[in-house]
Parts: sequence; C-alpha cells; structure tokens
Amino acid sequence: MLKRFEVNINKNTLLNKTDKLLLAFSGGVDSVVLADLLHKAGYNIELAHCNFQLRGQEAKDDTAFCENFAKSINTKFHVIYFDTKAYAAEHKLSIQMTARELRYNWFKSLKAEHSFDFILTAHHANDNVETVFVNLIRGTGIKGLQWDSEKQNDIVRPLLFATKDEIKDYAIKNKLVFREDSSNQEIKYKRNFIRHQIIPELKKLNPALEETFTTSIQFFKQSADIVAEFAQLKFKSICKEENSQLFIDINLLLQEAQKETLLFEWLYRKNFKTSQIQQLTEVLMTDKQVGKQFSSSTHQLVVDRKYVIVQSLEKESSEKVFVIKSISDTAHLPIKLNFEETSHREFSKVKNEITIAFSDNLFPLTLRKWKQGDKFKPLGLNGFKKLSDFFKDQKLSLFEKEATWILESKEHIVWVVGYRMDDRCKLTDETEKVIKIKISI
Repeated sequence: MLKRFEVNINKNTLLNKTDKLLLAFSGGVDSVVLADLLHKAGYNIELAHCNFQLRGQEAKDDTAFCENFAKSINTKFHVIYFDTKAYAAEHKLSIQMTARELRYNWFKSLKAEHSFDFILTAHHANDNVETVFVNLIRGTGIKGLQWDSEKQNDIVRPLLFATKDEIKDYAIKNKLVFREDSSNQEIKYKRNFIRHQIIPELKKLNPALEETFTTSIQFFKQSADIVAEFAQLKFKSICKEENSQLFIDINLLLQEAQKETLLFEWLYRKNFKTSQIQQLTEVLMTDKQVGKQFSSSTHQLVVDRKYVIVQSLEKESSEKVFVIKSISDTAHLPIKLNFEETSHREFSKVKNEITIAFSDNLFPLTLRKWKQGDKFKPLGLNGFKKLSDFFKDQKLSLFEKEATWILESKEHIVWVVGYRMDDRCKLTDETEKVIKIKISI
C-alpha cells in the first residue's frame, strides 16, 4: 500500500516532499491511514480537526483522540468548534451541507494564515462511486457521472486509487487505531443509505464494482469534454453577454436537436436544477410563455420575446429610497448620477442625460425603483402614461423593468432614468436656471 501510494503521487505529480500540507483529520480509518502513509513517506503534514458539536461526548472523544494522534507523529494539531445547528438554521442548509461549508471555509483560512501549499482529504474510490449515485438520484447531466479528481486547485486527494476495503486492510495489518463515527451508520442520510444498502447489493453482481466504475468514468469524462466543447461552440452563435446578463436567442436554440443539453451546459454553473431546465425547454417548445421566470440560489431567468435572459440575483433592495439633498450629494447612490448647473439651454438628445429647469424647490430629489401604479407625463405628450404601459411601448424585458430607477421631486417623476424625462420639467422661456443630470460611466 505504501509503495502504491508513493507511485501514485509521483505518477500524477500530486505532491512534493518540500510542500507544506494540511490534512483534514477526522480520526476515522480513512484519515488515520492517510496520515500514517504521509508520515511514513516523509511528507510535511499538519492535522486539522473539526468538532461540529453534534454527537456530545463522542465528538469530544474524537477531538481528544485526534490531538493525541498528532502528538504521536510529532506534528501540529489545529482544532475548531462549530455551532453547526445554529449555522444550518440561519442559512437554511442541511446539516451535511453546513458541515461541508464550515470545514472547507476553515481549511481555506488555515491555508492562507499558515501558508500551506495544499489541503489534503482522505477521499477514496468508494466515495466517488457514492457521489455518482447521489448525482444520479438528484438528477444530473453527464458531468454528474464524473467524480472528484486527485488534484483540484489546492485540494489533493491522494487516496482515490484505493478502495475502502484496501484502506481497512492496511489499518489492520499496521495495527492502526482509529475512531468510528456512529452517524456514518445512520441510513437516514442519503449517502449512507447508498453506502450500506445499495452498493453491497451491486457488489454481489460485480465484486470489482469500484474498478469497473473507474474505467467507465474515464470514458464519461472524455464524453463530457466533447459535450462541453460542442456547447461552447454553440454558445458563441446562440448566446451573447451584455451588462452582466446572458441572452440566449430562443429561435436559434430551438433549431438545435440537443437544445436541452445545451441549456444544461450553459445554466448548471448558475445553479439551476435539472428539473428547471427541463421545464424551461418545455415552455420554449410549446407556448413560449413571455414573462415565465425561474430562480436558482444565485441567478434568476426570464423568458422574454426573443431571448431567455439570465442575471445574478439583485442584492440591492427594490424598496430602498435614496434621498439627494443637493447637487453634490451623490456618493451614496446605487448608480452614478452627476448634477451640473449649466448655461446650455437646449434639449439633450443623449439617452443617458437630461436638461431641466432648476428651481429652488427642486431638491430634495429621491431615487427609487419603479412600482406598479407609477405614472408620468412623457416628454412631448400632453397626458399621463402609466410606467407599465411606457415600458411595454419600449419593449423592455422584465429584468430591464426591474432595473429601472425613477428620479422624482415632491413625489412627481422627473426622469425615468435612462429612458424619458417628464414633460413638466422641460425648459421654457421663463426658465432662469438650468441643471444637467446624467448617468456617469
């Protein structure tokens, strides 16, 4: 095992003996075996242990064991205690997802603080088999039929060549002591159910399941690379990116036989679920419901007339109102507006600026997002017009509407910013002072 371990590291250029390594150490058989192999091979390691405070005294005993193990191999020991349940409740995450997020964030901070070259985890071949099954159950494209690589940026997994049985055999032969996490036996967790119920049955059909999966995954990876290359080629002809938005041409997309696969390749990184992509495809192929929306944890998507438009979720509250007390009071605004007194009395033909009468009661101005029921007198028209109707005339997408700001004075709209000023603010023969307002880039 030790020889195979070193051969695998050298063959795949995973580590150097001069590297400073941080090993994620739970005290279980996997991390104990990895620590033992690294120590015997002469690598410079330090151990990092997370106590998630979920298993009472058992967790305390795990921490004590890990600290003693670090002393036994004469290496530094890092430990942290998390209030996992509170974090999970606050961020609305499962306990498993919370633990993952907490530990990797901590590992990253330790790496930066102590100048580690790599973070090591004790994942093995069985973990990857389980991951494939988990992805299949959740719903996945071909990317989900792959598994973690041995080296991914600053994360290294030197045990992926070994199966769980091989790791246990090594621990027994070398008389290594390790801890058993009782929660690993609880089949209420999806991964544990797969580990203890599904895979043992499959191994009855194929005892060499891990090796078979390894070979198959190599082909899946190559296939995934081909799909990604094809999707990127089609992206250039079907999609465009402007102002932090993605525009997918609906008519061009519908001409493609692999439209759903293309959408998956373009949208999965934006955290849209497979089911949402399937629903989107059905919408586009049937009634093309203009205004139909989908949201992921990080992005929102809307079906417009010609495009599927995708953008990041807006962080700024649409309810917030910004008060502008004077010409120079603009530093706090969410968009860059510039106010300037001018002697130039002609109507501005530039879309991003207006020239209006500057009266003593103009300020304070307020800047806010538009809302249903807003109306104004568009420049050149005598009557009032609802903003919703104005937007329809302008053929604005839902996202463009949501991004529109309103500048008003005394609850009267002065400017639908970037589109049209109010006719009541235009210059007249009686105008004495003039102010130019423009969006600065």
